[in-house]
This record gives sequence, C-alpha cells and structure tokens, in this order.
Amino acid sequence: MPMKNRSGLTRNLLCSLIILGWLASSALAAPPDNYTATMVMEGMSMPMAKWKNKTRMENPMMKGMVTIHDQATGKVIMYSSETQTYTEETPKEEKMLSADDPRAVVEKKKIGTEKIDGHPCIKYDAVIYLKEKPNEKYKAILWEAQDLGGLVIRQEMSLPPGKGMTGKERAVVELKDIKVGAAQPSMFEVPKGYRKVGSMMEMMGAPAGMEKQMQQLEEMMKRKKR
Repeated sequence: MPMKNRSGLTRNLLCSLIILGWLASSALAAPPDNYTATMVMEGMSMPMAKWKNKTRMENPMMKGMVTIHDQATGKVIMYSSETQTYTEETPKEEKMLSADDPRAVVEKKKIGTEKIDGHPCIKYDAVIYLKEKPNEKYKAILWEAQDLGGLVIRQEMSLPPGKGMTGKERAVVELKDIKVGAAQPSMFEVPKGYRKVGSMMEMMGAPAGMEKQMQQLEEMMKRKKR
C-alpha cells in the first residue's frame, strides 16, 4: 500500500479512537471501563478494547498496526508487530470532539427505546459542543444499552463541515460482540524489545526524513493548484 494512503488510514484510525471515547463515556449511567468489542465503522470491522482511561484498536487495513489512546493524557502510541517499532505523541488538535472532554457540553433528549443485537437501548437525540465554541455543534443519535450500564453501542453523528474523516458529514459507529471484563492491562503496553522511532512512516518502514519530504511535496502541489 502506498505510504500516503497508509498515512491517511492511520489518521482515520486516530479519529476512530476519539469517537470511541465518545461512545464509552457519554452515558448518564456508569458504562463498563473494561471490555473488548468489534467496532464497525465505514464498512470496516476493527478489534478494540477499553481499560480504564485507555482504548486500543487494531487497524484492519495495516497488518500488525495497533493504536493506543490514553484519554487522561491525550497521548497516542502506535506500534507495529511487523517492524517491532513504535511512536509516541500527543496530537496538537483532535478532529473529533470527545464527550469526556471537561470543556464539552452534552445535551440529550430521550426519543424512544429499541433493541440492538439483543441489548435493550434507550435512544437519544444529542448535541455535543465545546463551551468556547457553541456554534460548532455535533448532532447525534445515540443508543445506550441498559444492560451494559448505559454504554453507547450505536451512534449516528452529523459532523460540522471539514470534520469528517473521509470527507463525509455523517459517521455511523457500532460496537458489537462486547465482552465485559475481557481487557487486560498488558494489551495497552508496547511489547518489550520494540524500538522507538521518530514518526509513523518510519515505523512502517519508510526511511527517516521521508515524511517531511512528502509534506513538502504536498505543499508544492497545493501552491501549483492556486
């Protein structure tokens, strides 16, 4: 797979993790903080796990790629079992707002009940936005599983312009095959012996400095189009 496409897929995976933070924390009740599941989004099924403030996801399009997001610190770790390397960073900006952000305002209104995959759910209309950005609102429909402590197992979110991961303005996310208590702390650690590298592309086997060269090339192409 071309490096540029790989980079885009990984950025989408980061956004998926942020959405997962919304799924796991937006309920009024106390959803489980230890479980594994399959996250279905944009036609892809992604194995994921949650343990306390950390989420873990495997990229189905990139063999051996795992992304871990610490919601408490904002830190993101990616590692590859193929190259036995990892990166660690704190993104400057998140494309998707998480409901557990202390600055966030979440407004919900019950609109009905429904059963999804055998789980009795309360269905809500919801709006989420930052206190300092009340005009940038995310509208969503949520299904909170009552037998799972209010865990959101399905979400249909309308995104502000430019916030979509694949250019779309609507994202549908579902959690399936949920196993409460199945996550282990070791799943959220980089395996011993892995080497830390400076960038995601270097982790995937690209020569050091190639990412910067590609960014410069993209900037040149943008200037030519103007």
